[in-house]
Amino acid sequence: MIVFGVLSIAIHTIFLYSVFDIYFKSPIIHGMTPYSTPLPAPAKRLVLFVADGMRADKFFEISEAGETNSPFLRDIITNVGAWGVSHTRVPTESRPGHVALIGGIYEDVSAVTKGWKENPVEFDSVFNESRYTWAWGSPDILPMFSKGIRENVFIDTYTSAEEDFAAASPYSLDEWVFQKLEKFFDEARVNATLKNMLFQDKNILFLHLLGMDISGHSYKPGSQEYIKNTQVVDAGIQKCVHLIDSFFENDGKTAFIFTSDHGMTDWGSHGSGDMHETYTPFVAWGAGIRGPLGEGKDFYHDGLSDEWKLTQVKRVDINQVDVAPLISTLIGIPFPVNSLGILPVEYLGTEWPHKALSLLTNARQILANYQRQMLQKKENTLPIFFWRFKELSSSRQAELMAMIDTLLKQNRYKDVIQVGLKIIELALKGLVYYQKHDRIILSLSIFLAFLGWISYVFVLILKDYTSFGQKSLESSVIIPEDNFSRIKCIISFVFIGSFISLLLYVQNAPVMYYAYFLLPVLLWMLVCLQWELIYSSKLHLERKNNFYKFIGLSLLSFIAMEFLVISFFKREVLSVVLWGIAVWPFFSSLTNAHKRLCLSWCVTSIILSGFPMMAVVGKDTNYNTVILAGWLFIFAVGFCARRPETGLIFNSRTVRREPYHIAVITAVQVVLLCVSTYTIQSTSRSIANKDGLPFLNQIVAWFILGISLVLPMFGSQSILTRLLNVMTSLFAPYILLSISHEGMFCLLLCIEMILWLMLEHHLSYNYSKLQDIHFVPISADPMMKKINMEISLGDFRRAYFFDLTQENQSCMQWWILTT
Repeated sequence: MIVFGVLSIAIHTIFLYSVFDIYFKSPIIHGMTPYSTPLPAPAKRLVLFVADGMRADKFFEISEAGETNSPFLRDIITNVGAWGVSHTRVPTESRPGHVALIGGIYEDVSAVTKGWKENPVEFDSVFNESRYTWAWGSPDILPMFSKGIRENVFIDTYTSAEEDFAAASPYSLDEWVFQKLEKFFDEARVNATLKNMLFQDKNILFLHLLGMDISGHSYKPGSQEYIKNTQVVDAGIQKCVHLIDSFFENDGKTAFIFTSDHGMTDWGSHGSGDMHETYTPFVAWGAGIRGPLGEGKDFYHDGLSDEWKLTQVKRVDINQVDVAPLISTLIGIPFPVNSLGILPVEYLGTEWPHKALSLLTNARQILANYQRQMLQKKENTLPIFFWRFKELSSSRQAELMAMIDTLLKQNRYKDVIQVGLKIIELALKGLVYYQKHDRIILSLSIFLAFLGWISYVFVLILKDYTSFGQKSLESSVIIPEDNFSRIKCIISFVFIGSFISLLLYVQNAPVMYYAYFLLPVLLWMLVCLQWELIYSSKLHLERKNNFYKFIGLSLLSFIAMEFLVISFFKREVLSVVLWGIAVWPFFSSLTNAHKRLCLSWCVTSIILSGFPMMAVVGKDTNYNTVILAGWLFIFAVGFCARRPETGLIFNSRTVRREPYHIAVITAVQVVLLCVSTYTIQSTSRSIANKDGLPFLNQIVAWFILGISLVLPMFGSQSILTRLLNVMTSLFAPYILLSISHEGMFCLLLCIEMILWLMLEHHLSYNYSKLQDIHFVPISADPMMKKINMEISLGDFRRAYFFDLTQENQSCMQWWILTT
């Protein structure tokens, strides 16, 4: 059993790691030469404003009174510069958004295994390629772009303690950034060295504005606080623009970009792919940027330009990664070598030769990524296993580059841009192709390993946990033990494994590839070694006419599990499953003897089935429901504690009453529930009054979380009392994380699990009362070791109900995580 346990842990560790290793591969490659536009840059410096958490609609919209939340930037859009919507990708978080804006790549997904915020920057960025970069803002964002690169990036951040998401003035951090910029230029006027640095070319000034994100999380994007913060950002940017232009004596060599890293849902969260999270504003003006074009109208057919009353000026949407190549082009620095962004030529206000050569440079830089990726894959793959990307072969590359040379000689710059875009399109497709080159074969190997593990566990259950396997061996045609056949089986699989290992060694495959490809060989060998048992069991099924019954039950189990799988994508399916199990007791032997219990189970299941059909979390909080759930749970615990079955206050059990310290622990848990409920009420009142989160409430919440996890360890061994202690300890910290109806959901789920325990006890035909059953370690009762547990159809039902309970708990966790 110990060997099987170790094997199980090792196999599941490989399964878990394979998900990250196969699907979370780093797209970053090294060894490419940077490319920069061979013509003079239109701007000497660029100022990048990033309003963290700014939604596109809240920025562009016009109120019913005809007023805008951002008058200065609105004037820039209509009279000075260019605008559009910047489309982000999931996860819509701050780090991935800034990586896309500044590095030109979508987040290195392998960073999830190393820590999103603390791992060093392993990719190139416009900050790294610039001559100097000065940045002000959040300590969570700026340091990750200043680690591990040359010392040309200067950052100034406030402290993490100042990032108070319950602060009465969330835009104070934005004002801090604006004030720092003003002091910076005041210092530059008297510091000759700093002034000389600023007047050089290829410089970037980056202002990270976190206030919008804090306002959205704390007060929601539809609040007056969010709108006020938008106005503060707009006024601050206007002041910064005038300050910068004044310092550089209006030399016309400054380019400005305003955008956001991500948007936000109506209920103040972000991270997923909702339109309000992926649509962010983008405004560009200044040196190298074209002015507004009147022939725009709404070419995107989504009605947004009309809704924002901006149909009179042309709208050009971009992807978030396209910002980095635009910055590189404007100030004449090399494109970040890992950038996958496409230069948005329509934003440029330069001559056609500059536009064409800039996009051609962009194409060469992305093509270099493609060529490097292909070369790495080719060097580490045997020729028979290397499948080229046919759409961009070497001959096709030469053909397209020759076409560009011809078009340049003929001054057909618009056609050069079109061919360059075609190269970029094919190179990006090729990059994805080679990044996924091994994914199919690796996924197939893991799939075979999964099937092998399932088959092996099935054989072990058949052999050790049922009398069916033994009976089938006794009653069927016995196949003589053939050691020679077993040896041949082992030799065959060893040969297959050796051949696979040789292929992997020749290709310099990573170490984990050996585990992925050899694991299915090992597991299927173990299954094949039990072939006699499998074959004789099949004969027994056919002889007893149970074969079709077995197939039918297997099909029914598969359909039931598929419902749970589908519920991961459509939560409403859980309601259908709950309706099904609600009527289950009425088709069992419990109907006549325990009608009240069956009816309670049915009613609870039906009420519980309503929650998966509700919204994940509401636009508005409902703390009254949370508080009500808390007091109802307190009442329920008090009611259960007084019941003589628990033996806490009164006792009707055959064993003695619970020890005094168990009653004390239960009383402490009730007090913690009361404190948790009051803390929710106090915190909601404080935030509503814009007094922030009281420090005392923070201390109390952390204390409740810590003590609630410890108390059940000292609880009773009685099954009912122990269940009561565990549920109470889990509910106390859970309610602190609730903002709406999820507290009620947890209460009903606890009731459902208690009813399930009672139903299963009655179905077990155990003559002991449930209140008299205790948890006893196997080592403490020698008779337990002699019990031969046999699996039955009831075990499959219990396993399915357990999975269903886990699925419902996942719903609870999702409600918490999206709050």
